[in-house]
Amino acid sequence: MSGTAPVDPGPPASAMQSACVAALAGSSLLALGAVRDGVLAHASTALLRMFGLSEGGTRRRFAELVEAADRERVARALFSPGGGPVAFRAVRADGSLFEAELSAVHAALPDGPATVVALSDLTERERAARQLSYLALVDPVTGLPNRQAFVDRLQAALSMARRAGRASIVMLIELDGLEGMDASTHDALLRAIGSRLRQCLRETDTVARLGEARLGIIVPRVAERGQAALPATRLLAALAGLPECEDARCRASIGIAAYPEDAPSAEALLERARAALADARQAGEDRLAFASPAPAAGPGLPEYVRWSPRYEVGVEVVDGQHRHLLELINCLGDGLRSGREFDQLVDALKELVRYTEHHFATEERLMDELGAHAERHRAEHRRLLDSLMQYTLRLDTEGVSQSSRFLQEWLFHHIDEVDRPFAAFLRNHGVS
Repeated sequence: MSGTAPVDPGPPASAMQSACVAALAGSSLLALGAVRDGVLAHASTALLRMFGLSEGGTRRRFAELVEAADRERVARALFSPGGGPVAFRAVRADGSLFEAELSAVHAALPDGPATVVALSDLTERERAARQLSYLALVDPVTGLPNRQAFVDRLQAALSMARRAGRASIVMLIELDGLEGMDASTHDALLRAIGSRLRQCLRETDTVARLGEARLGIIVPRVAERGQAALPATRLLAALAGLPECEDARCRASIGIAAYPEDAPSAEALLERARAALADARQAGEDRLAFASPAPAAGPGLPEYVRWSPRYEVGVEVVDGQHRHLLELINCLGDGLRSGREFDQLVDALKELVRYTEHHFATEERLMDELGAHAERHRAEHRRLLDSLMQYTLRLDTEGVSQSSRFLQEWLFHHIDEVDRPFAAFLRNHGVS
């Protein structure tokens, strides 16, 4: 590996320059060094630590820190810096390899010209990023998934249930009796409860902490709503068996809701489970309640669902049109619930269908402009319009209800299963 290119030393270094060099050389945070004639002339504490070098390691050839296959590329970066960071395989003092990145610039240092390098450990950076990503989805007290992870998993569970034609169960558990406990006892109890719940459920089920004294459980892909009774009863028995829960000092209430019988979407399902939980807290000893029957307004009436960032796919025009579609569906549902005149309902449905066709045209125009081979996506559009036509052939109140419910369920399915991958394709091609 060759040395650095000759550098015009320029004017003498100022006292400020000297002070800066001294400060950087002693940095325990920044992996900085200076290479002169191929030798590591200066190294910060962080750089020495990165490579496992002793304080005397600053007189070794820089090539020894680079895996042989990458030395020529790193040498070019040192000779002609300024071309941007260079990734390479680095060698620690013990011979182990790690992925690193180097940036270099020529500089006039107090003891002569050199190439100043800044290095970062990509392996450590990726490990830290994975750790941060993990921590963002985990409750620090119990080690259980947190609310964000719970909602993400619930969306995934409902998507799988739609495809398989199965049910999925949501249980919300409220713990009573934790008030007044000291912090260590409180946290130990929550960890014990989380562990006990996981032992009672399948590996495919999810237990998450949703609040100070609230837990959530997802039981995906069951045959029917009634299959929730046995695991719920088992959970109550398991919690009652904890030593900390003796003498009714800690009691649990469980509210249960099932997809698709109780609600067609994650948000609506959680709302029904919360209502069931409130009923359970008023119940007797079993403290267990299923969601009550849906509000009477016809089996085809869509639930009111508020738009949420979790429905966004990251492309402004697509998200805006999805949001407007949901607004139109909600307005139609409000009209059905309030007994609006039939002609007004039909007009609202026609506007919803027109806007759906406009949305499809927008997506297909983007496909054509970017040369996307999205036949599955186009086929979804055709299937939706064909199915919708069957509903709208019978324009009575029941037909309007069924059409709006069908469009609502399709919208959430389409966002999860088709539009998210399509949006990733659009973002990769500069559409945001």
